[in-house]
Amino acid sequence: MIQRCEYDVVIVGAGLAGLTVALSLPKHLRVALLLKDDLFTSASYLAQGGIAAVLAETDSVENHVANTLNAGAGLCDVKNTQKILAQAPEAIAWLQQQGVVFDCDQVNTQRVHLTQEGGHDHRRIVHVADHTGKSVIQALVKQLEHAPNVDQLVGHEVEEILTTNTQCYGLRCRQGHEQYTFIAQHTVLATGGVGQLFERTTNPVSAKGDGLALAFKVGCRIVNLECIQFHPTGLALPNADGFLISEALRGEGGILRNASGHRFMPDYDARAELAPRDIVARAICTEMLKQNNQPVWLDMTHLDETFIQQHFPAIDAKCRALGLDICYQMIPVAPTVHYSCGGVLTDAVGHTDIQNLYAVGEVACTGLHGANRLASNSLLECVVVGRNIAQDVVSQSAWAYPTVGQMHTFKPLSVPVANVSADTFSHSTLQKWMSRYMGGVRIQAGLEQLYLQLKAWQTKYPTEHLILVALLMVTGALGRLESRGAHFNEDYPKVTEEGRYSLNMV
Repeated sequence: MIQRCEYDVVIVGAGLAGLTVALSLPKHLRVALLLKDDLFTSASYLAQGGIAAVLAETDSVENHVANTLNAGAGLCDVKNTQKILAQAPEAIAWLQQQGVVFDCDQVNTQRVHLTQEGGHDHRRIVHVADHTGKSVIQALVKQLEHAPNVDQLVGHEVEEILTTNTQCYGLRCRQGHEQYTFIAQHTVLATGGVGQLFERTTNPVSAKGDGLALAFKVGCRIVNLECIQFHPTGLALPNADGFLISEALRGEGGILRNASGHRFMPDYDARAELAPRDIVARAICTEMLKQNNQPVWLDMTHLDETFIQQHFPAIDAKCRALGLDICYQMIPVAPTVHYSCGGVLTDAVGHTDIQNLYAVGEVACTGLHGANRLASNSLLECVVVGRNIAQDVVSQSAWAYPTVGQMHTFKPLSVPVANVSADTFSHSTLQKWMSRYMGGVRIQAGLEQLYLQLKAWQTKYPTEHLILVALLMVTGALGRLESRGAHFNEDYPKVTEEGRYSLNMV
């Protein structure tokens, strides 16, 4: 028997994006917050660095926009980028109102401390030591205690988005052996990213791209999924479990060295360690190839011990637990899958191609991140767009469909099926294939081989979301015959034309 539940708003996912929407809605609306796991299983909770916002008098929104467009490599939506970044100070103020206590400047304790990260030309990163995400999520979860209109429903797997005449009216879910139909005036996807399609990732175990698959099946455009950002500095120690070494360490003076101790980043970019993430990640990959795929080193040993422990306590503690003292020993690091710059096409208010269906956070593509996300813009986007969605729900304005210019499209391959291997599909096998052929450096033949393997698996497992999402990603890569931002193809190393979105298809 299918149980029927009725709400004003149903939100799928409880990272920063989902929580922001839930807490920004007025208390008279009944809200269902659907979670796969608990409230602390999200990429937001794991975020270390901080939230980008123009708060310094010497800085400007125009500077922030320029840095974002530069990192985005010609693929940002300029209007959406301007809208989102202009709302950053209000987003920080809202978080403070929710009880988030950001680090203060030591000289002027009335001001928040601002740090700098790669790609930014000013200090504009608001943070809580090196565990910003954890502190923000803890504060917002505490606010849920004062939101009796929000039902937290744990263990719910969404199986279908319900639509009629291109309008969404709810979801069909499963919890164990029980099935539920959630009827709602407004549905919000805040399901996170795709990291678990790869072997090495900073993403939580739930990040399998389910929201992308569900949205695609009901007709939402999925764009730019080939632009997968590899964070340059994942901790390369046994049992590190995808732990991230924050970009803020490089922002505060950390130096990258190869196996011989040479500081190599100035050889690749004048901005050295503060170059955008895609440049740093590929430089590390190149150096690793020269040294039998061994990690490179992030050197903090020239900095004051007290400074390191005060600014990066969580990283210091994690490394110590694994037998490494970062005050006196260099940190082994290697690129790891971190963030999906593409996703469900939306505007700056989270509107998708399906009326009454919103998408926000990593599952969505507002165009803010372009082909390569600028550091600390992602948590900001969650708050800004999340608050915009809540305001839109209340205003009940006419639905504004997202727009985009010309797009790359994928042409079906005519490659012999003999190239398909006999590998049996499993999650771990898919991760190996994706890591090998959809990594930080790609070649066309490898992408074609991956595509054919995925198509072969799809014929046997037509309802498997992992395969569908992987296909959406690889078709985007095959259709983008250039290298731009986080997408680098050795066979097409140059940027070929004005930036175009890719329409991800299967």
